[in-house]
Amino acid sequence: MSEFWLKKMKYYFKIHDFDHDGYINEDDFGEIGRKFADIYKASPEKKEELIGHWRKWWRYMMKDEDLKRNNRLTLPILVRSIGQQLYDPDVVSVVSKIIYGMFELLDVDKDGFLQPEEHRRWYEHMGFPEEAFDRRAAFDAMDTNHDKRLSIDEFNTSFMDFMFSQNESDAGNYFFGPLVD
Repeated sequence: MSEFWLKKMKYYFKIHDFDHDGYINEDDFGEIGRKFADIYKASPEKKEELIGHWRKWWRYMMKDEDLKRNNRLTLPILVRSIGQQLYDPDVVSVVSKIIYGMFELLDVDKDGFLQPEEHRRWYEHMGFPEEAFDRRAAFDAMDTNHDKRLSIDEFNTSFMDFMFSQNESDAGNYFFGPLVD
């Protein structure tokens, strides 16, 4: 794996280690879905569905671990797991369901696209302060057809690029904002 991809995985781990204890556990993963669903006032069914997808991805991340001994995701486990998941169609399917579910909640006006304002909420959800980076530049990078809105395909492809691609010029490298150490 490239140094660039490893940098993305370190960044992903850092922003999902909510309590900064050096671990991500199953509850943290479920909390991502729960928090997101609560912010966007998802129906109870949608909320449970989203939490369930996050927890399923957690199980894929930890599938080679002895969960009775170790139920915590560390950076080395994340790197190994994501590297192995790259071509697993079951994992890609679960991750796409997560992204589609989040897109559906972000698309407040239900027109099938994310406008810049709707997309901005994604960064608010992730806890990035407004002044942290140019959110419009991130939006523009992911808007690959330059129609000033993000389709579900652009949003999903951006996330998949962030997680799995080693190409430094992929639009998805901005999915969580600019990479910072």
